[in-house]
Amino acid sequence: MSALYPLRLTPSRREKIWGSTDLAPLFGPQERKIGEIWYTFDENTVADGPLAGRTVGDLMCFSGAELMGTAFRPGETHFPILVKFLFTSDKLSVQVHPDDDYAFAQEGGPGKTEMWYVLRAEPGASVALGLTRRLGPAELRQAALSGEIERYLHWTPVAKGDVIFCVPGTLHSIGAGLALCEIQQNSDVTYRFYDFGRRGDDGRPRPLHIEQAVAVTRLETHPGPQQPAGDRLVSCPYFVVERVRCAAADIYRPDPARVHVLIALEGRGTLGGQPYQAGDVLLIPASLGPLEWRAAEPSLALRAYVPGE
Repeated sequence: MSALYPLRLTPSRREKIWGSTDLAPLFGPQERKIGEIWYTFDENTVADGPLAGRTVGDLMCFSGAELMGTAFRPGETHFPILVKFLFTSDKLSVQVHPDDDYAFAQEGGPGKTEMWYVLRAEPGASVALGLTRRLGPAELRQAALSGEIERYLHWTPVAKGDVIFCVPGTLHSIGAGLALCEIQQNSDVTYRFYDFGRRGDDGRPRPLHIEQAVAVTRLETHPGPQQPAGDRLVSCPYFVVERVRCAAADIYRPDPARVHVLIALEGRGTLGGQPYQAGDVLLIPASLGPLEWRAAEPSLALRAYVPGE
């Protein structure tokens, strides 16, 4: 295999009923309603260089610890962190994600812990996190079936730079007029409580998963969006997320124990000789030495990685 280098990934764009043609601030206007852009799914590919076209899954299989770091356990087949951008012109469904215990038992895979970093928020944009009053399982089920759950949603305004950490079991929705970076466990298990009466492309109501949702929903109050004072935004057993910046020139130091996912949000330049611009996502292999970071424009990025034990 060719020597590794900072690996810029090819995005995977996905249309959604609640998506948007406005992908600012990262991309230009679209003809179709794009809801999600995925980057570190196992099937995403390298965009350029000697390894162009190779998938993330292939690289894990063939390079192992050279890519993933000394903490990598042979036999791991799925990249641990999934990075997405989300763009909304309508509300997402009222939904909830299970934890690992429930998901492995019922779905055969991991649960979903996630966080959102707000990139753009139109005036009045908000997210729903939990309910305005505590509902028992029977009340919750009935409210979802009748649609009354809509009046109990706890909507809270959000602004650019806000961070929302969403643990499994948090009932939530994302409102219209938002662009978010989502960093999560590599899982797509979602249970829908309620979908605001919408129909899918086939003209039928989209499936709901009320019994599973009731079974996993946490009733604790969510603390809401945060504006972290420092650059460590989230730290949990599944990922750490930090803000990193380069004004003009700096040295980027990979971690030999673990791969980094670098998510460019502002600026453009080169990292280890590889070009980047806002909206690019790069894997920084653990085996690399210090990299020269040259910013043609002041650059802001998020760095995500799996924490050490």
